Amino acid sequence: MKDDRFEDEPRVVVLGGTGFVGEAFARCWTESSAARPSRYLLHRSRPKWLGLRGIELNDVNLANPAQVLSALRGHDVLVNLLRPDGSGWYRGAMESLKSVFRESGIYRCIHASSIDVYAGVKDHFIDESTNSQPLSPYETEHIAVESVIRGSFPETIVLRLGAVFGRGGRNLVSLAEEMSQAPQWKIALRRSLYGTRRMHLVSVETVARTLVQLSLDQKRLGPQVVLVTDDHDPKNNFAFVQDSLAAAFHRDLPKIGATAPRSLLRLLLRMRGLPDRNIDRRFSHRKASELGLPSEAFADRLEQYAQHLAGEIGRRAE
Repeated sequence: MKDDRFEDEPRVVVLGGTGFVGEAFARCWTESSAARPSRYLLHRSRPKWLGLRGIELNDVNLANPAQVLSALRGHDVLVNLLRPDGSGWYRGAMESLKSVFRESGIYRCIHASSIDVYAGVKDHFIDESTNSQPLSPYETEHIAVESVIRGSFPETIVLRLGAVFGRGGRNLVSLAEEMSQAPQWKIALRRSLYGTRRMHLVSVETVARTLVQLSLDQKRLGPQVVLVTDDHDPKNNFAFVQDSLAAAFHRDLPKIGATAPRSLLRLLLRMRGLPDRNIDRRFSHRKASELGLPSEAFADRLEQYAQHLAGEIGRRAE
């Protein structure tokens, strides 16, 4: 690699990524150019969709540094899609591989993290300069692994992802199931409570295209944190999500007036043991925009996903 860029198109290896985000990345990758090879390092499962062309599969034991090093060598970019579960295994695994990462010769790591690391922050507007404040073991493990990864590669790009939705994911599924069978009064009550509360959603297509673009960028980008959400779209709120699901399930929502006072919502959240700081929170899109990162049409993607959920739930009920 020259001082300012990769001489050729970067060679990319993916760690983890067997979930729906990894599937979307693989599909976006092969659609962008079937001639581009990539390698997936699998340490647990091997889903059927990984049979997509252009993807080399390697089973690795993360407790075997020599095996991991052999699989990483020859690549320029690592896309890390492993996720924590709060038990601490992820942090331990990454710390044990720190010397392997340094020895691998990989220059750039694109590391998927989460906006959940801001759980304790009281600010209403959050950008990349806002200090994280994790509360749960899951959030704390995210921050710990971010630190390990930053110390392992010359260029680490941490993507703090919003609530990712799309086929194969779990976000919005419970709301869709409620829309399919809940009585009108329950739907109306939830609407009156949450109303225009921001959802911090981001489509899996936006995430996948972002990962592909950063993977193949030949310019040196430098270490940085980037927020990846669709929060800049004013429709990214509970009311619009509910409207989209109602349309997909052919439900007529009752017309209601103003939503309940914010103070009531905060009280109810505290009674349920949930954080109440973020009901008016918004995440910045400025850096993502400055980097020219992709942004799918939020409303279109949400409405398509709502239709998909309606069809899936309808088939299960048959």
